[in-house]
Amino acid sequence: MNENKSLILMVEDEEQVLNTNCRMLRRRGYDVRTAQTVSEVYHQLEEQLPDLLILDIMLPDGNGLDICRHFREKTMNPVLFLTGKSDIRDKVEGLQQGGDYYLTKPYNFDEFLAVIQMLLERQKRMEEKIKEKFQSSRQITIGSLRLDLSDGHAYLNNTDTGLTRTEFSLLRLLAENQEKIFSAKELYEAVWGSCAGTDTSTVRRHIFNLRVKIGAEDTDEYDIVSVYGKGYLLPAGKCLFFFTFLNIRICLLQYT
Repeated sequence: MNENKSLILMVEDEEQVLNTNCRMLRRRGYDVRTAQTVSEVYHQLEEQLPDLLILDIMLPDGNGLDICRHFREKTMNPVLFLTGKSDIRDKVEGLQQGGDYYLTKPYNFDEFLAVIQMLLERQKRMEEKIKEKFQSSRQITIGSLRLDLSDGHAYLNNTDTGLTRTEFSLLRLLAENQEKIFSAKELYEAVWGSCAGTDTSTVRRHIFNLRVKIGAEDTDEYDIVSVYGKGYLLPAGKCLFFFTFLNIRICLLQYT
C-alpha cells in the first residue's frame, strides 16, 4: 500500500453500492478494501486496521454495530455508518456504539466524500497532536536552549551545541532538577558513576566547557551557577544581570 494513501475498509452487502463507492473513492486516491460479511471484516481487521471504517448495519451474518464495538476495542480510527436505517433511534445507537458519523441511504455523493475527508483529516490532526505531545515530553526547553532526550543532543537556537555525552548528561541532570544545588561530589557520582573523592577538578572543567558551549555568558535566559561552598545549580528564574565577586559569577534572578 502506498504510505501516502489512506486505507478505507468498506463494509457493504449490496454489490452495486459497494462497487460504485469503491470505484469513486479509488479515483480520488484512496486505498479501498471491501467486505460483505461480518466474518470477512474480522478477518481483514486481523490483517490490518484501516484508517477509516465505513459500515453498513444490516449484514447477512450479523450487524455493523457489533463490528463497530469490536473495532473500538482495537483503535480509535474513525467509523462512518452508511446505512438504510434512518430512524433516529438507530442513529443514536450507532453513535453510542462508537460511530463518528451516520449517513443514511440514499445519500449525496459529494456529502459522502466531504464526510470521509473530514474524518480522515480530523484523525490526522489528532495523531499529530499526540506525536507533538510525546516529542515535547522528550525535550527540555530553557529559553533558546533545547535538550533532546531522545538523541542526546542539546541545541541552541536549533543549532547543535556539540556537547559530549558526559557534558549532555551533566546538563540534563541540572536541567531536570532546576533550583537544586548539587555538590561537585554528587555531580561526579551521578554522571561518572564513581566516587570523586576530594578531586573536583574534573567537574569544574566540565562545567566550564559546558557553559561555554551553551553560550551561558551571552544570555540572560539561563546559566549554571556556582554556589560558594555548596556546588552548582541551574536556576529556574530568568537572570536579570550578573556580577562577579571574588571570582564567583553571581546572577540576580526574576521568577514568573
